[in-house]
Amino acid sequence: MQHVLWSTARNGGTAKPLTEPGLEPNRPVYAPDGRLVAFCAYKGGGFHLWTMRPDGSDLRQRTEGPWDDRGPAWSPDGTRIAYASERGGDPVQGSPYRIHVLDLRTGAQTRVTGLPGQEGPHQEGPWEDFDPAWTPDGKRILFVRAKAVTGPTGQALEARTVAAVPADGTGPVVVEHTETEKAQVMTPAPAPDGRRLAYLRTTPSPAASCTLVVDGRRVDVAGDIAPVPPRWTKDGELLLTVDGRFTLVRPEDPGAATELPFDGVLTVDRPRYRVKEYDLGLAEGRVRPVRGVHLPALAPDGSSIAFAALNTLWLADTSGGKAPRRLRRAEPTGYLLGPSWARDGRSLVYADDRDGLLGVYRRDLATGKETALATGGRVHPALSPDGRRLACLDMTGRLVVRDLAAGTERVLAEPLGGGGLPGRPSWSPDGSRIALCDRNRLNLRFREGYNLVRVVDATTGAAKLHAVGPHTSLADRYDSGPVWSPDGRWMAVIVESALCLLPVTPDGTPRGELRTLTTEPADHPTWSGDSRTLLYLSGARLRLIGVDGGSPRTVRVPLDQRRPAPADTVVHAGRLWDGTGDTVREDVDIVVRGGRIAAVAPHRASRTARRSSRRHIDASGGTVLPGLWDTHTHPWQSTYGGRQTAGQLTYGITTAVSLGGFAYEQARVREAVATGQLAGPRLLTTGELLDGGRVAYSMGRAHRTRAGLRRSLERAERLDWDFVKTYVRAPGWVMEEAARFAHERLGVRSGSHFLSPGIQSGQDLTSHLQATQRAESGHATTATGRSYDDVLEIYSARGARFAMIATPFTSAPLLGADPALADDPRVTAVMPPWDAAQVRKGAGEPPTTDQLATLRRETDVYRRILAAGGLVALGTDQPLVPVGLSLHLGLRALHRGGLSPVEALRTVTVLPARLFGVADDLGTVERGRIADLTVVDGDPFTDFSTLVRTVSVLRGGVPYDTDDLVSAFPEPTRHEREGGDWLEVGHLMRRGGCCDPGV
Repeated sequence: MQHVLWSTARNGGTAKPLTEPGLEPNRPVYAPDGRLVAFCAYKGGGFHLWTMRPDGSDLRQRTEGPWDDRGPAWSPDGTRIAYASERGGDPVQGSPYRIHVLDLRTGAQTRVTGLPGQEGPHQEGPWEDFDPAWTPDGKRILFVRAKAVTGPTGQALEARTVAAVPADGTGPVVVEHTETEKAQVMTPAPAPDGRRLAYLRTTPSPAASCTLVVDGRRVDVAGDIAPVPPRWTKDGELLLTVDGRFTLVRPEDPGAATELPFDGVLTVDRPRYRVKEYDLGLAEGRVRPVRGVHLPALAPDGSSIAFAALNTLWLADTSGGKAPRRLRRAEPTGYLLGPSWARDGRSLVYADDRDGLLGVYRRDLATGKETALATGGRVHPALSPDGRRLACLDMTGRLVVRDLAAGTERVLAEPLGGGGLPGRPSWSPDGSRIALCDRNRLNLRFREGYNLVRVVDATTGAAKLHAVGPHTSLADRYDSGPVWSPDGRWMAVIVESALCLLPVTPDGTPRGELRTLTTEPADHPTWSGDSRTLLYLSGARLRLIGVDGGSPRTVRVPLDQRRPAPADTVVHAGRLWDGTGDTVREDVDIVVRGGRIAAVAPHRASRTARRSSRRHIDASGGTVLPGLWDTHTHPWQSTYGGRQTAGQLTYGITTAVSLGGFAYEQARVREAVATGQLAGPRLLTTGELLDGGRVAYSMGRAHRTRAGLRRSLERAERLDWDFVKTYVRAPGWVMEEAARFAHERLGVRSGSHFLSPGIQSGQDLTSHLQATQRAESGHATTATGRSYDDVLEIYSARGARFAMIATPFTSAPLLGADPALADDPRVTAVMPPWDAAQVRKGAGEPPTTDQLATLRRETDVYRRILAAGGLVALGTDQPLVPVGLSLHLGLRALHRGGLSPVEALRTVTVLPARLFGVADDLGTVERGRIADLTVVDGDPFTDFSTLVRTVSVLRGGVPYDTDDLVSAFPEPTRHEREGGDWLEVGHLMRRGGCCDPGV
């Protein structure tokens, strides 16, 4: 329970903790003689088999290595353990789960399924074997065999077969049982007499269920069964977890179940620290140096650097000290990024969304002339060495090559998986190949894999995958390389947040070990044309280093962010909810000076009389609220461009919290918003998701070493992160060190997906009730989405100071309850076409009874935590869901789930401000607070559905009118058919996400 193994008496009572939470034990099972307990544990960053005595003593690790070992099962004689393992696979080509046997007497490990020439079911395609269990005679091992099926978001598993294999692997795999229901089978358990077979059967949301099946027949257990292995007793009963309690069930008489009550105390040491003073975007009378230098590129002759900052494309001199030259400034509702040089150094290509979607443009540096090369959703451009072809990525991550003379293009390669775009393409010196970073998926049970070098033949599209080292990932898939040197001898890569050189043959095959060039944090490398020098970013510094090593040199680029002071403003509110209580005031003036609220007072006509020195906003017919927060976002400008930030403003969001993204892009967005160069909410930033050796998302940062993690955290300090997030494969030592650094060095919050071991490792929050876990199931909800006492108590216990960011994806069907939402110009004009298509589809499908019941189960958890005094802030995880609108669907879900309008609104105003330690500045409309206001055309306190009708916002006293923002995005016509089926494009963009049913 909660990442700790406990022991209690046979009839219940007080439970005793047996293990430390850092061990992360899972799936415990007693040896037949009761002298040992076996389990798998994640300690160190991988699942391995462990044993201990029942009192917790004599703890021993029994397997080791880079492969995961899960689901132990004892042989009847107690000498062997069967388990599911990736052993025998390949870290590049893949490593599916197969059944293995560990002999405890010798330590020998033997694979018994998936052997060469072994016959068995479902072997015509990929399959996975897991959840082993021995027959009582010890001659056979039962297990689940799942086959690969193709669904709407890619490959997934269909687990409907219980199979059997001789325990020594010397025979075929045979089918023991086939589930006839459309459900997934897990944890087969033969009875001690060998005559009966029990297992669990699960179905997904919205008709989620977990059912006990014995001898192929459903056993009607009253209550909610948790998806954990059933255990037979010698008396023919099954030990289950039902409604959050241990329960003994006799299959022939399930109504006579016996509960085994117990109490346990989870002891945690919670951190205390001083929260930093956030940069909230006000002018404050001082000039700040720019930190957000984004995707810099070194000119072939080494004399210049092109980069983006403050929503502008710049050119700087490598001699340093000179102010950079502005090449192009995007509109506040637009975005540009990713310059790269032509080999002759005369022009740049970069991505820009001036045409509605990101496209590739060439800029002649001598004349300033710009030419569109590829539009309709193209990013990360790279010209071939001869300048005749353009490589780039489309919105789904496909590698596209365009013949510039002929004006034709073709898809050269599909991405290997989802979770974001592959890395930026890089041409070989002869133009015959293109290298980029892509991620494999080690198996179909879990989505993670390694960031690899993928080399694609530029003529045929044939591709080869290469690892930069054994079980080693490139740092991330944004711009950590590979970058081919012009002489073809090297690829520059970022590994463990350090700059490294990978020696390669002319066809891109590695020909030696990595050579590390830097011990400081490094990102975004580019080469000089003579292959002698590399440019990279280290924190907020641009650095040059010779290929032979030596000390790097800083290129000083004097560039400041000057923040305009907003005009004094008076907002006349017909109704005001100020966030301090339940009362709505009427006919109120809100006086704003210098971006802060100077007064909140009854309306006085003389105060709003026209004066040149004061701006007036007439909200006398509407309702004014504190500016809304979206507490879980991912800045994804590399596909959304300016639509993401502007779209949030149109739905009343004035503060967005990033819970993962690309570090330099976020620093850039924060500064561009603060200086008025980008229309968007203020951004509380983080960087990449700090992960273990394997990763899922392109924004995941891979770490196997403490030195690598230290480098990643050093850049966090230099870029002034506002949050630190660890991800699914981050082991306990990463979680603990990241939380400690966040608190002691940055003064900010830290969190992850994990309730446990999150609270034990010193983190402050979870970013969902439950999302992707590293174990087979999580520690917050059951298969049906219910939570029980331990979860509620952790989030609400006095002194725990542990919070939840709620992301109710189950609220999406509410679109179908209000189809008019899809006709809003914020959808039809501001949203990119893939989001608009998703909204249109959802609006045409009324919510089903099952969907509404699933939603209510989820919101009940939030309601109960809030009622117990816990802190729940609302987020969306956008752009996994449509930007802006999804926050309002979540709010409607909370209101439908029993929260009053005020209680629901507190989750997007007061509570997020409190969670992040800025309640003295944000979250309420009071004198001295920053002037963040959302103006609504309606009264959400009498008709909550009107909350979505945002008229305008003030962010730090800066006004943004919804109609003006919408008018910057004319209704799309040019791109309506260019991308084909935009709904399918959206599915492909989101595949592999944490809420993708295929994972």
